[in-house]
Amino acid sequence: MSTPKHQLVLTRPGFAGLLVQEFQDLWQLFGKPVGTAAVAFDEHEVLPALDATVFGRQYLPRATCLQIESIEQVVGVIVKRLETLSNRANRHAAKWTLHAFAQDDDPALQLAGKIEKALLAAVRQRLPRLFQRFITPVQAQSEFVGSPGSSGMLVQIYLPSLTELWFSAAGASSGPSIFIAGNQRMRHFPGAPSRSSSKLEEAFVALGRSPKAGEIAVDLGAAPGGWTFTLVRHGATVTAVDHGALMLPKDKKFNERVIHLLANGLTYKPPVAVDWVTCDMLVGSLETLRVLERWLEDGLARNFVFNVKLPQAQPWPVIKEALSLLSRYPWAVMKAKHLYHDRQEITLMGCVLGNSTEATSEEKSKH
Repeated sequence: MSTPKHQLVLTRPGFAGLLVQEFQDLWQLFGKPVGTAAVAFDEHEVLPALDATVFGRQYLPRATCLQIESIEQVVGVIVKRLETLSNRANRHAAKWTLHAFAQDDDPALQLAGKIEKALLAAVRQRLPRLFQRFITPVQAQSEFVGSPGSSGMLVQIYLPSLTELWFSAAGASSGPSIFIAGNQRMRHFPGAPSRSSSKLEEAFVALGRSPKAGEIAVDLGAAPGGWTFTLVRHGATVTAVDHGALMLPKDKKFNERVIHLLANGLTYKPPVAVDWVTCDMLVGSLETLRVLERWLEDGLARNFVFNVKLPQAQPWPVIKEALSLLSRYPWAVMKAKHLYHDRQEITLMGCVLGNSTEATSEEKSKH
């Protein structure tokens, strides 16, 4: 009898319940939570693209659950499966990489590392031709990304606990993120006033667009300056709106390109439309959504990134209201995402232009 297969969807630990709600409410897909960070779906369900989900971070297609009796036992089972896969015609010459991981669990992370090391050693010994086609996850990020027809294979081993693991092997172009567990960690730049700067960097990557030299930005609720720092780093001139103090580097670049306006970010409006507006205010979710709606309705910016704090109790209605707001404005890109650097919050992003299209004067005049 064959081992049952599922599609496993990973999210941030503690958010499996919201992932279940999202897939059920938006796509009528019914999944079963696997611990606090994953949801299992039938292998035949057609899942939305990861990029279209709010809480989905990684897919494990055709995943099977294995009980961990010993490292040697699970490695033996996985090697046999890899041998079968590598002998298939469409995998015979394909490069492949391996992600073995756990989430926020030090003992499980350590065990995942031991399994990864033992598995690669076993493949080197027993399947040398397959081992020759192995590339590291870092190499795979450049090898597989941007190649829709790539025949590369992504092998994933996810440990939700010390007693079981989920194994998946699928084409790198079949839907999973090329980042381990779907987590794209951003570099923290020296001099940034807070680590929230990494959140905005990640949002730019998710949006597919970032400020260019000469663009004008407004940063609502700017103090202590993490997002203003990031906007300036990308080339923007920034009006930082906040009654609080900014802790930006004492640098000519920041002195010349930042105007600190002592005003309320909830009510501020620029005299003319700007290229970017960002907002990471510590206010209620509904207040943030009202601010965003005003900026969208009045055409005050051509790109936006807004962070929305979620209530601990019943966050899903707030998320649905945010999605409804985005749906009312037919911009080229509108996204809501629970980023790696987000916690009890989601990030809303949008741009008038497509990812690679430059604005024409006619398009700009409409906004």
